[in-house]
Amino acid sequence: MKRFFKVVLVGVCMVALAAAVAGCTAPAADSHAGGKEIDVSFEGGMLSCTGDTMTVALDANATTGYEWASSIEGEAVKAVGDEYKAETSSDGKAGAGGVHTFTYQAEGSGEATITLKYARSWEASDADKTVVVKTEVKDGAFAEASVQ
Repeated sequence: MKRFFKVVLVGVCMVALAAAVAGCTAPAADSHAGGKEIDVSFEGGMLSCTGDTMTVALDANATTGYEWASSIEGEAVKAVGDEYKAETSSDGKAGAGGVHTFTYQAEGSGEATITLKYARSWEASDADKTVVVKTEVKDGAFAEASVQ
């Protein structure tokens, strides 16, 4: 589990660095107005919000055929990133798991529900997992986010 949190921390730092390099047209104080920092750990993942950016990092293993898919209901959030990183095994074994990180951007004000499903595209199974993230956005920043 320590390795998972290290990978998540590196992913969150990379997203923050990419956002800083890309720059913003408005001053930083305005782009994060009303937002708050939110960090929620849950079984199999972590949700993190800072101002107008939210990341959801989920345990995954692409070698099993399972993959995470994201859908959004509502206009207040848009998807801006979707990346899977396999863990590198020091002993060189194939089939190690990894972390799938989704990045979202807050827009305007309102509510949005993000549904993340972990399944094989060719079959439905009782082993399929679903994570539901409820968000509230105010003035272009995440005001609330929770995992259901």
